[in-house]
This record gives sequence, structure tokens and C-alpha cells, in this order.
Amino acid sequence: MSSPADQPALPAGARVRPGGGRDVLVVDTQTVRAEVSLDGGQLISWSPSGQEDLLWLSPLARSGAGEAVRGGIPLVAPWFGPGRHGDRSISHGWLRTAAWSVLAAGSEGEEILLELVPARPSAELGAHLTLRLGTELSVDLTITAHDAPLELEAALHTYLAVADVREIAINGLGGAAFLDNTRELAADVQGEQTLRLTGPTDRIYDSAAQVTITDPATGRRIVSTPRGTAQTVVWNPWERQAAQMDDIPDGAWPQFVCIEPALAKDRFLPLAPGQSHTIGVTYRLES
Repeated sequence: MSSPADQPALPAGARVRPGGGRDVLVVDTQTVRAEVSLDGGQLISWSPSGQEDLLWLSPLARSGAGEAVRGGIPLVAPWFGPGRHGDRSISHGWLRTAAWSVLAAGSEGEEILLELVPARPSAELGAHLTLRLGTELSVDLTITAHDAPLELEAALHTYLAVADVREIAINGLGGAAFLDNTRELAADVQGEQTLRLTGPTDRIYDSAAQVTITDPATGRRIVSTPRGTAQTVVWNPWERQAAQMDDIPDGAWPQFVCIEPALAKDRFLPLAPGQSHTIGVTYRLES
């Protein structure tokens, strides 16, 4: 992580809060409040003025160097899960546990713009995260292959906060083929236009369409518009699997759903040396 002397000047309303095992970049303006953990380059909170937080963060989330934070938007790359061949010992790649530094920070109108990069250069790849924080949220992760070709898998593993995952309606995936990871990646098709979760869900949809999550208990809709991706992952562990995760409190699993723009499995992206690719998503809240 860069020293305070190396860090660029932050715009009004932004500051670094040390402590709790990780430094957190805090944005607090009349328009938006947000927090970014510099361990993992991970957005862990975003709430426009007058709105509840878009993101769920576990109160038991581990913090500190090398820890994967449960919640927010973990940055998954350069592989997804155990990798395409199932041989990766670290799940979801190393970006989400790396230390990140602020490369640039500024404002445009009512938006705060942040650019982050890993604090330690990698021989394998370059990574660049751009966040636009305002009445809408935009997240863009750019990966550049260095000297060798790279078979890139990547995802923005967003934990969306909901009142009860059993009551929400997910639209935008109707008719899409998917792989069901609760059934050993069995192939299936989303027959209904509206997806409602009724049990453990871990699906990789062959769709990069806009997705809308309607939460009747809160009266809000979350609109997710991806770019640079080929798939959408939908995940919730449900009660039994969540009970085996020591960073999810008992009874907390209904409070989130993961809707993840992704490039995974056979939809990986080959990058030649020097070639870059950006995956991104924009969120807006409607009431």
C-alpha cells in the first residue's frame, strides 16, 4: 500500500480511515456515501443520499492483509472459483486479497472518481479499477496481460443487500441457458421470465443482459447493467451451506443475493501479451 506521501490528493468529502485491520477510503458527500477497502480494492458500501446501502457486508467479515472480505464487491481474477481446470488452490484468484493503492482521485459534478491499482506490480498482469460514485455506481476492472498470454476469467462478485432473498424477483435472465453448480454444472435453461430463489443457488447464466432485482419488502428495484462480460452468476448459499461459513452470521443468509457480471469457465477470454480487457457494471436504485 502506498505511503501517505505517495497518495494523490483526495477530493472534498473523501478521506482514508485507518484501523480495523485494513485502511478504508471513505467518501461522504451530499450526494453519496461509500467505502472502499484498500485490502482487495473492494467497494464495501455505496448508498446515494436518502437510500439504504446497495451492498451487503457481513458483520463477521475478516479483515487485514491477505483476507477475503465477505461482502461488497470482491474483484475476481485472473481465474474464477477453482479455475477452468479445477486446479487452483486459491478460490477466485488473487486480486481480491492483494493490497491496492489509490492512483488518482477527483470529482466530476456530483460524482467522485477513484482509480486504484495493486500496490505491488505483478509479472503476470496489470489491473486497474475505476469507480464512479454518485447517484449511480459504476465499477470497471481492466486487466492487461504482461509478457505471456493470459486466459482470463473474471467477475465482479457483488453482494446485493435485500430484505429476504426468498421474496425477491429477478428479471432479465428469462430464456438464458445456464450451468447449475448445485448439480455438478448440469446444463439447463431459465424457462420462467422471473427467477425466484427457493433453495441453494449457484448458476452461471449465458447472458450479459441487464438484470433487475425487485425487493417488495423495501419497495426498491436494483438495476444492474453489465459491460464487457458474457455471463451472469446468481448465488446464495442458503441455510445449510451458510452455516458452514464462519464469516456469515447465523440467520444472515437471506439478507443478500450475489448477481455477478462474469467471464468464466468456457467463456474465458484469451489475452495476447499487452492486450487489455475491461469488465464493468453500473447500478442504479429505483423506488
